[in-house]
Amino acid sequence: MAGEARWHSAPDRTSDPEIRRGIVGRAITAAAKRATKGRSYHFMRVLAINGRLQVPYLIWNSRLMPRGKLPRQQTEAVILRTAWLCASQYERTQHRAIGRSVGLSEDQLEAIGSDPQSALLDEQTRLLLAGVAELLDDHKLSDATYEALREALPPKLILEYTMLVGTYAALAGSLNSFGVPLEKRRANPRCAI
Repeated sequence: MAGEARWHSAPDRTSDPEIRRGIVGRAITAAAKRATKGRSYHFMRVLAINGRLQVPYLIWNSRLMPRGKLPRQQTEAVILRTAWLCASQYERTQHRAIGRSVGLSEDQLEAIGSDPQSALLDEQTRLLLAGVAELLDDHKLSDATYEALREALPPKLILEYTMLVGTYAALAGSLNSFGVPLEKRRANPRCAI
């Protein structure tokens, strides 16, 4: 996989003997494992470490993805760019499969990480991807980026977009810090969701 060496690595800390997952956290993780046929559940084990955060996070996140108002291809492009810049292999691997399922090509998926200004991506997606770096580096959109986005999006979608980046950056930090392993079926980056 291109860029493989750039990913953060940490020991798998999700099995720390001090971690006590509650019954709700274990149930949600088991349900995710069943629903995805084992393809996507390890991240739930991290969220279950603090049960009082897990359900509110899942409700919040569902408002951004999959029920956000940005087009799904753009949502996945933004998440993938965030994962790339945060060096989150788990997040990137999961969302490459989701990106494929919403119509992004393999070439587009590669470009989102390594060449976000590629002609393979439409102009609005390129603008959104440029803003991801600004949000992660400066914690704000530049005036030029905001104004360019404002020509295409209402303020409520710009807010949703900035929250999408922040939410997935926070998740990447948790996944990277706890060394969340890829599910065995995900070790192959070409595996479809």
